Amino acid sequence: MQPTLSASLDYAEQSSPGRRRSHNEDALVCAPALGLWAIADGMGGHQCGEVASSLALAALLQAIENGESLAAALHHANQAVLEASVDDGMGTTIVAALFEGNDFELAWVGDSRAYLVTSRGIEQLTRDHSWVQMMIDAGELRPSEAHSHAWRNIILRCLGREEPLEIGTISGSLNTDELLLLCSDGLTNELTDAQIHASCTFADTLEHLVEQLVDQANHHGGRDNISCIVIGRPAVAPAAESRGRRFINMLLKPLKS
Repeated sequence: MQPTLSASLDYAEQSSPGRRRSHNEDALVCAPALGLWAIADGMGGHQCGEVASSLALAALLQAIENGESLAAALHHANQAVLEASVDDGMGTTIVAALFEGNDFELAWVGDSRAYLVTSRGIEQLTRDHSWVQMMIDAGELRPSEAHSHAWRNIILRCLGREEPLEIGTISGSLNTDELLLLCSDGLTNELTDAQIHASCTFADTLEHLVEQLVDQANHHGGRDNISCIVIGRPAVAPAAESRGRRFINMLLKPLKS
């Protein structure tokens, strides 16, 4: 998929260090002109995690600007982190969405996630590369147990640890009554899918939605950095109307009905 202007898409983003950490190792990229949105959750401690996530997104963005596919761009991002890593001291998860019109590709490594949100509910589109997900797949752990499991933060794949890299990919389309949510595990470790969906129901604008999600994650503990991006297709509205108002017409009124 080649990058394309995504003027028909609306978005908002927010990132917080959380309540327990003094610095933020998450990084975000929002490049609507390229149809690209992504979140990277760095690991390796102060500076290492920040460097890994920033390097990964810079390499991802450059590769998309050069016309690479999303999967190829993630391999470039992995190589950038590998080259900067010392003794496997840094790494990062990543989730990225690349749009062409209303169609999108998702690619991810680790446990940063993408969700599709509708008036009917919320669907996790990505599948965590994590120990708990592996145990669920093997029938050794119930999904209801994973959210509070002591090993829920152990991931099996990340950028900066190995080459060749195995990534997850999926494609889809975004309708006018849907949202695509990208987030780091700082959000999903604090909020259930049902709580995330409820926030979408009561938010007034895209900006209010990301603020509410981050605030709620902090209220529930804020034990990690918290980042989210929401992407939607606004309904046709007069030019004088604000981006937030167009979003209300697009999604929230159907959710509240």
